[in-house]
Amino acid sequence: MKNDKVRIPKFFYELFGGEQFKSELTIIITFTIFSATVVGLLTIDYWSTLKWYQQLVLFLLYIDIAGGVIANLTYGTDIHYHKSPVARWTFIAIHVQPLLVAWIVGSSMPIAFSVWSYTIVSAIVVNLIRTMPFQRTFAGALLTSGLIGLFFIGHELEQVIFIIYMMYMMKVIYSFAVYHHKGDLK
Repeated sequence: MKNDKVRIPKFFYELFGGEQFKSELTIIITFTIFSATVVGLLTIDYWSTLKWYQQLVLFLLYIDIAGGVIANLTYGTDIHYHKSPVARWTFIAIHVQPLLVAWIVGSSMPIAFSVWSYTIVSAIVVNLIRTMPFQRTFAGALLTSGLIGLFFIGHELEQVIFIIYMMYMMKVIYSFAVYHHKGDLK
């Protein structure tokens, strides 16, 4: 697949940056659809217990988080947020998805709060060490520690909620907070 770039409409800059390689955009969309389909089918019994509005909100949050895990790794999104420190801090501040998930489906609020607070504090630290050569490695250590913690505290969670929380941590701590394209700025 050619690596032609696509101009992103201004409305979607916060998701994809100003431009994306077609190949990366394809990967984002494919992963999001594929993972939503697989997770949805494998957890269909849980989804069927939810009211329609809970299904809708949970689905939208899943799409946002799954797509963001991959989109935040791309050149376009990474550079977009690198150029705007205010947007970076705002992005971290508004990511309250675990709290929304717990509230909308009645899942454990203490677990949601633990995931959210650990993730936000980790992302803040990773963002503060943005220029350090060990930033990516440290973010990987924080992410892995958080996933281990989630494994031990999240045993009561429904599988789809557990998956959403894992991807949320990946999205915010590693995919977003790490400056992946140091030296690639053109």
